[in-house]
Amino acid sequence: MKIALVSQEYPPETAKGGIGSQTFLKAHGLAALGHDVHVISRSPTGQQTERNDNGVRVTRVPGFELRMTVHTEAADWLTYSTQVAAAVAAIHAKSPLDVVDFPEWGAEGFAHVLNQTEWNRIPTVIHLHGPLIMFAHTMGWPEVDSEFYRAGTFMEGTCVRLADAVFSSSACSADWCAKHYGVVRENIPVLHTGVDAELFSPRNVPKSERPTIVFAGKLARNKGVLLLAEAARRLAGEFPGLQLRLLGRGDAKVIEELRSVTRAFPDLLDLPGFVDRRELPEHFSRAHVFAAPSEYEGGPGFVYLEAMACGVPVIACAGSGAAEVVRDGQNGLLVPPRDVAALTESLRALLRDNDRCRAMGDSARQYVLAEAESRVCIKKIEAFYAEVAKRGVRKGTA
Repeated sequence: MKIALVSQEYPPETAKGGIGSQTFLKAHGLAALGHDVHVISRSPTGQQTERNDNGVRVTRVPGFELRMTVHTEAADWLTYSTQVAAAVAAIHAKSPLDVVDFPEWGAEGFAHVLNQTEWNRIPTVIHLHGPLIMFAHTMGWPEVDSEFYRAGTFMEGTCVRLADAVFSSSACSADWCAKHYGVVRENIPVLHTGVDAELFSPRNVPKSERPTIVFAGKLARNKGVLLLAEAARRLAGEFPGLQLRLLGRGDAKVIEELRSVTRAFPDLLDLPGFVDRRELPEHFSRAHVFAAPSEYEGGPGFVYLEAMACGVPVIACAGSGAAEVVRDGQNGLLVPPRDVAALTESLRALLRDNDRCRAMGDSARQYVLAEAESRVCIKKIEAFYAEVAKRGVRKGTA
């Protein structure tokens, strides 16, 4: 098949989060299976570029910044979607695409789906990662009476409704879109790329001499880092030498708040900054516990799977997508969101019991190998694309 994968996030230039990681794994996994794969991603320079990424053709598309000043996020979503639609059309004109895949985030497929007719149609799928409608109603961003919410959810919903098929990385995200966008829930399979269990595997390194809690991701309030810092502060006197290692970047205000929370214990907080994903397995393997008490995760939350693949027990919040992979009491623990007392007690329980940590870590690794190993997951996505390309008609709207 000739496949186009659209994602503003794609390493290394625009590697920010899970969408970029999944797009990278899809692209290289499908190329390894013999497919002709094109990635259309955002240009960080304002210039369109093309390159070969080990068998995957990558086109970097600029936004509208060279044509006009874009002042709002809604305008950026709208104008960038036209740039993407033009790039997809150009690739298709040279040699017809069998399927094109867009994330729901950013409504990158908006202009494309509106421009599809029966004589120029490309089988189109939407991959749900964490819809705007979900974030607005669970985390309060964007505010539901804002123009960005109105425009963004309209564009997002249009993409979902007009696509030939929709699949989701989690049941959580699928449920939100089925409820709000008129898509039949049974027609949204839960498929994701899983994680590279060879890269993310237990390293033959000793555990840190200090009891260590590790986090990886954006250092933001909604990711629960301040809650984690408070829980670690409460435990610092109980566990001599306790270290909270937060891997990732954050804005200066959040960093200062983290330092303020832990000021009474100067050696508690470790902030290495951004860490390349190839270095993460060693950081995970040296830690005793991985904790990321995000307020809400669309799911499944690939950083949890990456830590689990390294044989580390994980702590996540109940009630959202992370709970689809973290099995409470088996491969990790689930705590109520925003509950610092419950988080503190879960950390205490694991830090006190090395045998329990090892058993949970082994279970976590086995879960990934059985349920979320990327090579197996990519073949499921390949079969889904093939079915959509063969079917070539819309399916899923109510």
